Amino acid sequence: MPTTDEKNILKTLEEEGGKLGELHEVKISKFMGLRLDYLRSILDSMGRRDLIDVFGNGKTKIADKGWRALGKTPPSPWEGLAGAKESKPESPGDKYKRWLSGKAKEEPKEERPSKEKDESESLSFDSYADFSMEERFKKWRSK
Repeated sequence: MPTTDEKNILKTLEEEGGKLGELHEVKISKFMGLRLDYLRSILDSMGRRDLIDVFGNGKTKIADKGWRALGKTPPSPWEGLAGAKESKPESPGDKYKRWLSGKAKEEPKEERPSKEKDESESLSFDSYADFSMEERFKKWRSK
């Protein structure tokens, strides 16, 4: 259970640190009006108990356990990334129900760009059987 100061630090990180709850320790001390050395000792204690993640550059981020101590769900690490789905993930049970209903959507496979081939490239070795030796040689030489 976090102490009063630790709860206040977590709330400050949540309110001022954006979606991920990330803030530099100097800014936390300014927002809270605490001396930096006192704040660092509290942050060290919180880091050892996995309430926050403390980085070497002075940044502090709320860890999953810290979000839960605030009574909130930790944000997804993929939240806000380009191409990430905005909806919540589908549970295996829901996927199975969707599959049973026949509404399973097939995601299109990524198509590879195909380079266009001219007639001479598209001919396989077997197709040369109809040509005479001289014609085969001419086709081979033209490549």
